[in-house]
Amino acid sequence: MSTEQYLLDTFTFTQQHETRTGQIAAEKLARAIEGLVPQRGQVFNWSASGGVDTTERRFIRLSVNGSMFLQCQRCLQDYECPVVVDTLFEVVNTEAELDEGEDDVETPDRVLASLNLDLFGLIEDEVILALPYIPRHDVCPSLPGALSEEDASGLETEKPNPFAVLGKLKKS
Repeated sequence: MSTEQYLLDTFTFTQQHETRTGQIAAEKLARAIEGLVPQRGQVFNWSASGGVDTTERRFIRLSVNGSMFLQCQRCLQDYECPVVVDTLFEVVNTEAELDEGEDDVETPDRVLASLNLDLFGLIEDEVILALPYIPRHDVCPSLPGALSEEDASGLETEKPNPFAVLGKLKKS
């Protein structure tokens, strides 16, 4: 894979409605795998496509599919976690435009227009963002069923408020 495949002239890429696709071995995503359990030859498939909407706004859609091995924080066993990314980026011309509407959840993420946008870095950033903050199985295979159910239900049950008694005294 050539380095040029990962460099985008955002203006040409979006105006020409170009598409690029490829694969990246998980081991190549050094920042994403740092501190994780050893990976086992997984490959991420990715595609990036450019476009322009009716108002002349430029966009890049990035899709990444693959998996990473993580360590479950409940049972400490490794498990394969799917990683699916489908992000739309608006290409803007100035740094001031990057910050506009960043609190609005409806606004797409933004990238600064460039003659050499680092697509590899963008792919790696999106993989990192897609990983769970606290990795864990839905149901841990190595824990007894009752124990894993208690852990799950313990997170969802409401604990009594220790100040509820004070509220009753105040009403008296």
